[in-house]
Amino acid sequence: MTGVARYSEAVRRLFTTAPRSGFLPDGPGARRHGEAMALDRAAWVRFDLRLHEGRVADARFRAWGCPHLIAACALVAERMVGQTPAEAVVLDPVALARELAAPPEKLGRFLVLEDALHGLAAGMREAQ
Repeated sequence: MTGVARYSEAVRRLFTTAPRSGFLPDGPGARRHGEAMALDRAAWVRFDLRLHEGRVADARFRAWGCPHLIAACALVAERMVGQTPAEAVVLDPVALARELAAPPEKLGRFLVLEDALHGLAAGMREAQ
């Protein structure tokens, strides 16, 4: 099996383009972030978002890990925009792994992504 064949088309596209990766640009609204890492799983994830008028106006991520993790972060960040804060932090890591056709051994990295969202949710609760 070649390296390319191990990744679904969605993973290849999201990893290659990495939409919403990088730093959150300035804009109106409150900034919030959530972060998690597990070095034993070779994964680090940080989400930064801006809330404006009760919705996620912008979302960005930075991550270190495998192509499956980068692709998952990009997909989650894309989906956050326009959602309420409560909606933005809901994730089923098993369903996300299935959607991206990630092998079972990658689930631990998706759990790190979920932990970053939990940190984001906690930061939003503290700010209220």
